[in-house]
Amino acid sequence: MSETQQVDDAAVHETAASEALDAADTPLPLPYVVGNDAKHPLPGVQSVFLTGTTLGLVGLEEALAAQSGPAVPMTYVSKEKLTKDMQFRGAISDFHPIKEHILNADYDPLLLRSNVDDLYGDGNNFELATSRSAAEVWEFIDAETERRRQQAESAATEQKAAKALPPSKKSWAARPWQCLGSDVELEEAAITSHRPRCLLLAHQPRRAFHQVCNLSDKDSSELWNSSQMECRPFKDPTYDLRRMEQDMAVQAVPVTQDLAVQATPARAVPGSSQYEARSLAEQEKENLLTSEAVAEFLDRVWPRCDEALQQNEVTNIFEDDFAFLGDDDSGTGNRKENTISEYQSFTDLQHSKGKAVSAIHWLPHRKGVVAVACTDPQSFNQRVDALGGGSASHAVLIWNFRDPIHPELILESPYEVFCFQSNPLQPEVITGGCYNGQIIMWDTARQEERIAQSRPAGEEGKASKEDAGSEERGMTAVVKGSHLSLVDASHTTCVTDLQWLPGMSFTRDGRPPTATKAAETPKAAGRECNFFATTAGDGRIMFWDMRVGYNRRKVKREREDEEVEWRPTCVVHLTRPEGGDLGALHTCFNLKDTLKTTFFVGSSDGELVYADWVKPEGEEHPDYSKACVRAHNGAIISLQRSPFFEDVVVSVGDWSLALWKEGQHQTPLFTSPHAPAPYTAGCWSPTRPGVIYAARADGVLEVWDLLDRSHEPSMTAAPCTTPITYLAFSPAGAPPAAGGRSVQQLLAVGDGAGVLHIMDLPRNLRRRVPSEVNTMHAFLTRHLARLDYLQACKPRRAQLLKEHQERQKIAEEEREAAALAAAQAAANSAAAAAAAAAAGEPVGVPVAAMPIRNANKDIDEKAEEAYRKMEDAFRIQLGLVPDGVAVT
Repeated sequence: MSETQQVDDAAVHETAASEALDAADTPLPLPYVVGNDAKHPLPGVQSVFLTGTTLGLVGLEEALAAQSGPAVPMTYVSKEKLTKDMQFRGAISDFHPIKEHILNADYDPLLLRSNVDDLYGDGNNFELATSRSAAEVWEFIDAETERRRQQAESAATEQKAAKALPPSKKSWAARPWQCLGSDVELEEAAITSHRPRCLLLAHQPRRAFHQVCNLSDKDSSELWNSSQMECRPFKDPTYDLRRMEQDMAVQAVPVTQDLAVQATPARAVPGSSQYEARSLAEQEKENLLTSEAVAEFLDRVWPRCDEALQQNEVTNIFEDDFAFLGDDDSGTGNRKENTISEYQSFTDLQHSKGKAVSAIHWLPHRKGVVAVACTDPQSFNQRVDALGGGSASHAVLIWNFRDPIHPELILESPYEVFCFQSNPLQPEVITGGCYNGQIIMWDTARQEERIAQSRPAGEEGKASKEDAGSEERGMTAVVKGSHLSLVDASHTTCVTDLQWLPGMSFTRDGRPPTATKAAETPKAAGRECNFFATTAGDGRIMFWDMRVGYNRRKVKREREDEEVEWRPTCVVHLTRPEGGDLGALHTCFNLKDTLKTTFFVGSSDGELVYADWVKPEGEEHPDYSKACVRAHNGAIISLQRSPFFEDVVVSVGDWSLALWKEGQHQTPLFTSPHAPAPYTAGCWSPTRPGVIYAARADGVLEVWDLLDRSHEPSMTAAPCTTPITYLAFSPAGAPPAAGGRSVQQLLAVGDGAGVLHIMDLPRNLRRRVPSEVNTMHAFLTRHLARLDYLQACKPRRAQLLKEHQERQKIAEEEREAAALAAAQAAANSAAAAAAAAAAGEPVGVPVAAMPIRNANKDIDEKAEEAYRKMEDAFRIQLGLVPDGVAVT
């Protein structure tokens, strides 16, 4: 075959391939009609649903299965078969609904086509052409599809054969350029000039031509003057830099076009249809239910259904399964799960600005309500100077999360409140300690009812006799104090701590009341909380009874309008071991064991005192302190008992925090390293036994996880830039069990600027890890064993120290005796020499020293001889002296 013939054949194959592609692009007629956005059968086509039984009886199952290929399966069936099936099966025949169309068909046999995809949405799987025209359309589509398939396969085979020719045998036919849109893109990407070009003219004098240029380097500072700079920098106000940036991408792809063809639907005609659900006959239902297949099916699925129903009863489908998974400390995880974030903040321009937060308390009976007290950060001298400036109103603010701008209630006080708490069993009763040492009480029951039940319009501004102790200012209700203690019966210095004592009762000597006196009370002591304790720097712990109104009936008054004298029930005066009042700051009672009368006290000098409030019988001025130890170098600013271990107390002061065990008062179980800044507040975690929170003066919050690391904090956060003054956890009820679901836990943080920050703690800080209580108990037991070991070693160490001191004393005495003997011998020698000189005899060496001098001389001569021998051997080895020659 010649080269020309091969090229012609390749061109022919290429032309055939292109024609095949062009023919393939011609759309085929649709086997259905589109109207009203839905597909409908062609005129003369009936949609029908055929079961497998019907296909088997008519003999269509094998005929349809024998067909293969991309075309839709079709087959011919005679009208006689369909008529016999309808006559034999009657109304239950699948062809019975279209019986009239089959009998009136204009050709035989009829064409049956598969409709597996349910094109019309009526649930039928076959369609039957009862008119010749519809059958011809189907036949044409099927034949044309097969023809195009064969033609495409033939074209692909020929194109493959043409491509298999070697490059030297191929010939490429020249075709005209066909633009697919790239020209427009190139024109858009090109940068064209839209303005005349700038002309820059540079000139110099004629005499400067062909001159030698001497270039040199100079510092920029030398050129920064008007005499040497030829072109001084200046700022051009009219300068405007305009740049035209164009970012375009060009992709050489063929142009595609989406087209759709919509046939005009027929004229809409109103119509209606009524149908009836098809169901089995009663006999068929009975046969089906009594069959062995259904019985076997029920026996097979019944155990699984029963198990599924039981699981639905015992399984909570709304439970979070991921809450049971442990936290992965090695991965980065979600930032929110590992950081302390601020949830909300509160401040008031009138009562909080320029002040420091002195106390925070969450109201236990109302969710999302917190109370805060702010005081002026002034010294004692500044307060004395400001006494004549007029009476100022001080208050405790009660905030609600629903309104972060306006306080919900304002508890008014004549003096600054440094500490306050609400009654655990009667939260509407709030007591506080003032700066001048007095105790004030508020009752917010009426105001809380007014908040819960909004008053009708028209009654605003009216104050009844019951509301005489409170008034509204704008949007905030102000509650005045209901009772105030007597000045001479209160503390003489600022009240620093206040704690309620639920289930406890006191008499004047600190002992619990007898059974007769307890029965006189309106309620049993175990089910009420009537007493609270206050602490101040005057060294006195006072126990107060809140039932001022109850005791009012026992007080004889001369006038009805006379005020009730509120005095403490019991007073405990604490002193230092060396004498003087104990500057108490905080107290720590055991609220779980109401029969225990001992408690801890932290002082302003860093002393930790273990005391008993029961007054010994027969002593007029007893010493209530049982033990006193120097715990910190500075004031103890926080003292709290562990919520999980009632005999473990944490004390926070100066630059460290310490753990103490009741019964081990001399040495702490654990002491933290010194912090970068002094501590200002601290508390236990209410849900995790081994976590302690400590706040610093630089505004940093430290989280100490003793089970993770004990040499440094496990996590730090900086909620503010001013010193943190108070920490308080929201009441969350009982702590979640290990691995259980944990709810949101909030921590209230007060700073030195009067801002109350509500911090949201991550899940790893609020959720207890498995066996954390046991692990923390082992930690405390291990440190307690260390202290016991050190305590047991103290006698032995004291004995060894005593023996060492005795040995040092004996050695010192021996050295002093030897020195004294040497001095005596020297004095005797000097006296003998002086006597010999006076007698005219030559002074010589003492006789006792002659043997020593002679012995030293012999030793020196032997050493000199050995040195000379070694020197001679060295010189002979170096060749300086020939071997055999005597060395002098």
